[in-house]
Amino acid sequence: MTWAYNRFASHRRAALRSGSTVTGTRAGPVEYVQDGPQAAVAVLLFHGSPGGYDQRWLLDPLLDLGCRAIAWSRPGYLRTPLTTGAGFPAQADAAAALLDHLGVSKVIAYGISGGGPSALEFARRHPARTAALILESAITRRYDPKIPVLARTVFLSRYGTWAAATLSRLRLRAVLGDFVRQESTLDGRARGQAVDWIMAERERREITQRLILSLTPHEDRAPGLRNDLARFAVLDDSLTADVGCPALVLHGSHDGDVDAAHAHHAAATISGAVLHIVPGGWHVLRLSASHESALEATRDFLNAHGSSMH
Repeated sequence: MTWAYNRFASHRRAALRSGSTVTGTRAGPVEYVQDGPQAAVAVLLFHGSPGGYDQRWLLDPLLDLGCRAIAWSRPGYLRTPLTTGAGFPAQADAAAALLDHLGVSKVIAYGISGGGPSALEFARRHPARTAALILESAITRRYDPKIPVLARTVFLSRYGTWAAATLSRLRLRAVLGDFVRQESTLDGRARGQAVDWIMAERERREITQRLILSLTPHEDRAPGLRNDLARFAVLDDSLTADVGCPALVLHGSHDGDVDAAHAHHAAATISGAVLHIVPGGWHVLRLSASHESALEATRDFLNAHGSSMH
């Protein structure tokens, strides 16, 4: 098994390295990728935990709206070392250093799940560079969950993530059922309907497989995940203070990972924030049957604040 895993991990690393660039910044090395028109409104992704630049595809809906997408591996993930910025303020500064390297003056900061704290710090520490802030299923205050043994074994370990990625190609429905169970508060009937809806379309099946694959190799993401979890546990309610840019807060009503209370807190403490709760939505909004409402809210938000984003 060790031989087979090492072979898998070696191939994954080769694919990941071929898909990104590592550049030196004043903060340290940063791994990133970008897509879309250079002159378009730029969106900077602060990925979740675990994750990496390879979750760039989460910004596909904004690419479809004509934006430029920039995704980076936060410190401790893939090829961005933890020394580039362990604390969330330092991660925000590392993101600003990357933008300096790219010659980008202003972005929409897009924080998904565990990327919420560093996106919020970016908006607070670099207001002149933050045209707007979008938070999706994001952590915005203290987060210290008791992670079930099954979830830790399957989705937060070396062999577990490998097995899940392998099985997702062979028995996707079974892996997906476990994933929705861990990441939602939907009852059994609603979970079954969610799985059926995802399985009914090839694009949704592929998104699921890409998401699970983006957990691997676990050991290349583990330093960032351990760092994030330790820092999430000591956050307080002041993280959202002093955010002065337009903000859109998206969250599923049945998020079983990051409780919707995080979204309500952000909306209540960020002046003028727009809150959109996706009915029946779970932690992965792109795989929630009512996700179109989140896309409509995002489109309306961009249209309303477009003049401030150039």
